[in-house]
Amino acid sequence: MKNKNPGTWLFMALMALCLSACVNLKSVTDYSTAASAGIKNYEEIDYTFSQHCYERCQFEAIRNFEVKKESDCDCETYQKADSVTQLIYNAIKGYFDGLINLSANELTDYSFDALQTSLTEGNFGEIKIEKEHVEAYGTISKILLKATTDLYRKKKLKVYIEEANEPLQLLLNKFQFIIQNNLKGLLFFKKEKLFVYYKEMSLSTTLTDYEKGKGIIDYYRQLSEIDAKQKQIDAYAKSIKIIAEGHQKLFDNRNKMTIKELQELLSSYTSNIKDIISEFKKLKK
Repeated sequence: MKNKNPGTWLFMALMALCLSACVNLKSVTDYSTAASAGIKNYEEIDYTFSQHCYERCQFEAIRNFEVKKESDCDCETYQKADSVTQLIYNAIKGYFDGLINLSANELTDYSFDALQTSLTEGNFGEIKIEKEHVEAYGTISKILLKATTDLYRKKKLKVYIEEANEPLQLLLNKFQFIIQNNLKGLLFFKKEKLFVYYKEMSLSTTLTDYEKGKGIIDYYRQLSEIDAKQKQIDAYAKSIKIIAEGHQKLFDNRNKMTIKELQELLSSYTSNIKDIISEFKKLKK
């Protein structure tokens, strides 16, 4: 039996190497797809800084038997907090959408309009934006612009990850803090206000026992709703943390993205993100 032409063997070896690389880059696509889905759950969180402000304003009006127009509530600072949070969210979401396309060797289809507004340094209600966050946002914006104008393709995947990791980690960390500390903290404030209000009601000498009972039922119903929102926020914040850890692992192994070991590592992060997404969805019901 004749030996195959050496050129044929070389061709087959190169094809096998290419196929192996494509298969293992699929793990990068799978991770970034899960990360993108996890990030986008932000849009499913049924609470905002502005909402807190309007609810607090309405609550005080009810306590004082006042009738107000919504425009009478001064919520401009809280609206700015929502805007800042949205900017950071857009940058993170845009990056992971780009990572999905680049790892699949597709053009990055991103509407740069989402990042037309600059992030600025300062205090925005509960949120403090520092110089490092502004610079990180600017860097991610430039990376997304490069990706959108086709300066990045699959062969540039390592560069895309390398350039983005440090600013992305800063934004992910800040975003997690905003959600889990700033936003969730407002729900603790709401709990405290409700407790004081319904405690006073329960001690009232002008209300009947039936009216007090109805009030207590209403209190625990609202408390249950707040607890559910806080658990949902915690689940979302946990997904952000795992997404950040997964990207750090990807960055650390950016020079060997096609090896089996990285595929296994990323698979565990992908699986964890999907589990938390499932947990988040259940809490929303």
